[in-house]
Amino acid sequence: MIGWWNGLTDLQKIFACVGIPATLMLVVQTILLLFGLGSGHEDGCDCGCDIDGDGIPDSLEGGGDDGLTLFSVRGIVAMFCVAGWSGIVFIDFGMGQVEAILLAVLCGVAALFGMAYLMKSVLKLQSSGNLQLGTAVGKTGQVYIPIPPKGEGRGKINITVQDRYIEVDAITASEDTLKTGETVRVVSTDENGLVMVERVVK
Repeated sequence: MIGWWNGLTDLQKIFACVGIPATLMLVVQTILLLFGLGSGHEDGCDCGCDIDGDGIPDSLEGGGDDGLTLFSVRGIVAMFCVAGWSGIVFIDFGMGQVEAILLAVLCGVAALFGMAYLMKSVLKLQSSGNLQLGTAVGKTGQVYIPIPPKGEGRGKINITVQDRYIEVDAITASEDTLKTGETVRVVSTDENGLVMVERVVK
């Protein structure tokens, strides 16, 4: 490993510093997804199958925005992973630094779009139209993307609904922001796949 590192050019080392951590993060995310680890609430895993985030349409019932959500955690990690390793390979092929950087960035962007498209396709395979989001009322989940206070904006939570680990848009009437990792309880839902949550005081 040390010999491989010493054999890299300075630019390749920079690419490696981008690609290696991103690869490790991608592996950890995949393990969490496959084995349901990282549960922080009574309903099960909060890292699991995304129904409306990470490249998936916001609505659980086929409505709402069905475009690609590019800037998700998994998408950005995949972008850095692919860009880092691609840069190393392109320089090995004898490309100039500018060309290698440009192509690595293009590969990373392609990975970003690819991850968004993949997650959108997963929704089409998983969603059978019979998920009743209303059954989430009273259940607890964890905040994935911070939720602004007083209904001023949307965040996201991870929660188990009908034995599915899903990610849904959420708002809150709380006076302060609900931060990532906080446990929340669903108090109401609407037909667009949006839930109202409140902080669970421990």
